[in-house]
Amino acid sequence: MAHNLKRFYWFRLLATSYLWFPVFFFFKIARGLSPREVMALAAVYSATVILIEIPTGAFADRIGRRVSMAIGALSMVVSCLFAYFAHSFAAFVVAEVFAAMSIALCSGADSAYLFDLLKAGGRGAEYARREGHASALHLAGSVVAFEAGGQLGAIDLGLPFLVNAGVALVAFLIALSMTDDAPVFAVPAQSARQQSARQRWRSYRTLMSGAIRMVTQSSGLVWIIGFSAVCFMLLRATDYLYQPYLRALGFGVAETAHVLAVIQLIAAAIALNVDRLRRICGEALILWSMLATLAASFILLNRFVGGWALAILAVQAVVIGLYSPLVKPIINRQILDSSQRATVLSIESIARRATAGVFIPIIGLFGKESAIEICGLAALLGLAILILAGAARPKETRLQPIGDRVHPQSIGSVTGSVTGSVTD
Repeated sequence: MAHNLKRFYWFRLLATSYLWFPVFFFFKIARGLSPREVMALAAVYSATVILIEIPTGAFADRIGRRVSMAIGALSMVVSCLFAYFAHSFAAFVVAEVFAAMSIALCSGADSAYLFDLLKAGGRGAEYARREGHASALHLAGSVVAFEAGGQLGAIDLGLPFLVNAGVALVAFLIALSMTDDAPVFAVPAQSARQQSARQRWRSYRTLMSGAIRMVTQSSGLVWIIGFSAVCFMLLRATDYLYQPYLRALGFGVAETAHVLAVIQLIAAAIALNVDRLRRICGEALILWSMLATLAASFILLNRFVGGWALAILAVQAVVIGLYSPLVKPIINRQILDSSQRATVLSIESIARRATAGVFIPIIGLFGKESAIEICGLAALLGLAILILAGAARPKETRLQPIGDRVHPQSIGSVTGSVTGSVTD
């Protein structure tokens, strides 16, 4: 299993280390798009993910998570090549669709693969730590990717997309070399061949409806998915705000990439220590602090320049590092049926990407300064709604933390005290 874990880490590193990220805004503007069109592409991306997220989650559960991850990496290759040759909004739409397919096929499937890999090896209790390590490795890889993308972008803004296609191709080959996971919702191969299209769709529909029913019947899942949606919406907005914000401060392409790389470095350091912070502070305190920090930092961002502005970006980097390795284990602990794990994670992805897909084009209608202020207000509103939602929900019974078996976990009475534990 150790060998397979190493390959999984390498896949997570390469499949999501985007060299084009620090220059994508500049690149699309240089290819003739307006800032509003760039923001509109975020809606196209999110809408595509929403349409295919649950089917791809069911696809991963039915044929295996490794296969889904491999196809996802290959989709990123296609996306980068389309973007490299794109000179119109329509061409960029195609690139965004393939990028959305990539994230939909990998998101959820990779976490489910890791969770069940550890569980099968009798090491399920390590999931939170291993997820943190995987997130830290991804973020650390992004530091190198952003620096390289910035240097390549300073030469030619299209080069990061071309090189990233090669990186994603390597991720595809690594996924193929990983140990195949047995589909957890599958039928014998001969029977599968004999199934009609209607029967195959019925099996997918059964899996998807079961996952949706699991979510709607669990107030814990609903709450943490709501939290994930609000937090992701704000963090996703920074992807579109940082580059014009830094340009307004006088940063060039390479300098912007350097700042974004430092943000990822800080996030990686935090992600590596999330499990330790969780045990010291408790999950509830960290969850509330994340939204409060985002609200305060967005509100203050327009009021400072120079070093102080960069310090605020560093504070937001802490939240970036906390987000995935903290939220994913909480969600996974709520999923009682592992055969529906990737599908449930896809539902969570739909919720957060739908929120971001609506929010980002809206803030794109305003200037940079107003968009930042709106993000601060949205964080405060989201914080208030989550407090009210938690207060209105009956307190659930808290069970023991997850080990090698999957146990239902409570979100806890998070509104009673910010120091209350979300799990144990």
